[in-house]
Amino acid sequence: MKDTSLVERQALRKAARRLAPLVLLLYTAGYLDRVNLGTAALTMNSDLGISAAAFGFATGIFSAGYIALQIPSNLALNKLGPRRWLGLLTISWGVVAMLTSLVQGEKSLVVVRIALGAVEAGLLPGMFMYLTIWFPPRMRGRITAVVCLPFYAILGTPLSASIMQYADGLAGVAGWRWMFLLEGAPTIVIGLVLLRLLTDSPASATWLSDEEKAALLRLTTAETPADNTGERSGDKPRAGLRDILDRLRDLRLVTLSLAVGLLWVGFAAITSFLPLIVAGFAEHTHMKLSLVQTGLLSGLVYVPATFVALAWVSSSDRRDERVKHVACGALLAAAGTVLAVNASNLWVTLLGTVLLTSGIYAALFLVWQIPVAHLRGPVAMSVGIAMTTMLGNIGSFMAPYVVGWLRDSTGDFDSGLYFIAVSLVACAVVTVAGNRIRTTPPHPHTPATSGGAIEETLTH
Repeated sequence: MKDTSLVERQALRKAARRLAPLVLLLYTAGYLDRVNLGTAALTMNSDLGISAAAFGFATGIFSAGYIALQIPSNLALNKLGPRRWLGLLTISWGVVAMLTSLVQGEKSLVVVRIALGAVEAGLLPGMFMYLTIWFPPRMRGRITAVVCLPFYAILGTPLSASIMQYADGLAGVAGWRWMFLLEGAPTIVIGLVLLRLLTDSPASATWLSDEEKAALLRLTTAETPADNTGERSGDKPRAGLRDILDRLRDLRLVTLSLAVGLLWVGFAAITSFLPLIVAGFAEHTHMKLSLVQTGLLSGLVYVPATFVALAWVSSSDRRDERVKHVACGALLAAAGTVLAVNASNLWVTLLGTVLLTSGIYAALFLVWQIPVAHLRGPVAMSVGIAMTTMLGNIGSFMAPYVVGWLRDSTGDFDSGLYFIAVSLVACAVVTVAGNRIRTTPPHPHTPATSGGAIEETLTH
């Protein structure tokens, strides 16, 4: 019989090799269909007569459907299984992303963005829930960093800009319309791949031996104790309204979810406006950049950010510590924002933007794990993760509109960047303060599946 630890390591390696590329494809498809709107704005806004504030509103309204359907989507994932649910969602948002090529003005753009948010609502909570099924807490920082690598920005932004520049006018169609068509179609293909290759849980993995299945189930349930009914994270939860209300009464969960939202203020703003910010600073310093050059510089920012974030989460996993790593990442991002605003040339501005992006990604890979670290049972985990991303998306809804409105009011992005910096400092403060809140016990009339405190193993 094989050594238990050897079987566990072998099973985790197999799971990572098999599933991490698929989840990375899922994440890349979802965020490319969001971030390419920022690249499209370089020419689309003037073509359609859309102001920065109106563009920011259309960008942020994406979160309306996204927020409303977070919890139902995660419960649907548990009912239908991750393979079917995530695959069908990916196909759906690929179709909606292609429809963005048909928008004729602000109103139609808003409609398409709401629809895109609705079909993408299950992306992040579903992806995070899926990782809890396959990987133990001590490994989730690293695996999250791997599957959330920003290839959608490193490769996608230059690709988007190239399509816009070189396909512009082809068959009488604007370059930004071609971009939405050509980048939406592969998302549909990715959805079909997920339907074919994604595996719901270790128990249904034909590519694992019985020993490896047992090892993964043991690892993922060891730190997620069963509730009074014996349900664990691998089971399909039975959720009701009271389960959702219990999570809303959990002050620690709600407070730390607010920290997620404050971090996403910076994340949403930078993914929506980075090409416009780079172009604006270039113009301010009297540099003339083509669409492709703007796209390359915008994508280049994410390369060092990726390495910083990977080192950051590795440190977090080794030390089994989340709170200080998230707070320091948010403060690094705030410092980079202030540097970018006060820079005297484009290259120092880009350095500040690199620090901003590095700090955001370093914290982003870890922050979702803190609010739900004390939850137990499949219902609490499903609802808690969905609620964390739902409340977090309020920041995504607000940030693009505020930054766009400040851009229209002042003529540059400086005020918007200061708004981001303040939000990031607040994220650090709320993360540290929220982690000190004692966990709220479940409602006395609620089954134990929906909550309960265990010793925290992630946040210390």
